[in-house]
Amino acid sequence: MSPYLYYFSFIHSLLRYIVIILTLIVVVQSIVGMQSKGTFKDGNRKMALFMMISCDLQLLAGLAVYYLGGHLLLIQKGMAMSDHYNRFYAMEHPLSMIIGIVSVHLAYKTAKKTMDDAKKLKKIFWFAFIALFLFVSQTPWPSKKDTSKPWLPGMATAAVAHA
Repeated sequence: MSPYLYYFSFIHSLLRYIVIILTLIVVVQSIVGMQSKGTFKDGNRKMALFMMISCDLQLLAGLAVYYLGGHLLLIQKGMAMSDHYNRFYAMEHPLSMIIGIVSVHLAYKTAKKTMDDAKKLKKIFWFAFIALFLFVSQTPWPSKKDTSKPWLPGMATAAVAHA
């Protein structure tokens, strides 16, 4: 593994936690706002902005991993669909994450609009919820059957070295 691939993989793996936490916060803020029939506050907009920025950074790191990891070559050679592992990392994971990031951008766009607070909170909730669902379901968690990755790159080798 090239050092650049390792560093971008590490950043990409670390950012997933930040993205999921911020998206979860936006979902919870929206639910609380809808339940209490509260107003949409500037803090809600800022949290949606932080969520969007973290997703954009995650996308940049993911694109670097995608290119450096050879996934683009698999598609060009027609080998991306040959097995579940290659299909997941070359097609399913990137496409799901891009759809989730588009949903995050729509949530932030909604946060900037002038509209009824209840309607705004509801729209932001659904956009953030869809993104959160995609992020959690399509992340290669260590417990996933065929596509698992360690919590952070290098952790599996470190655990073996200490055993």
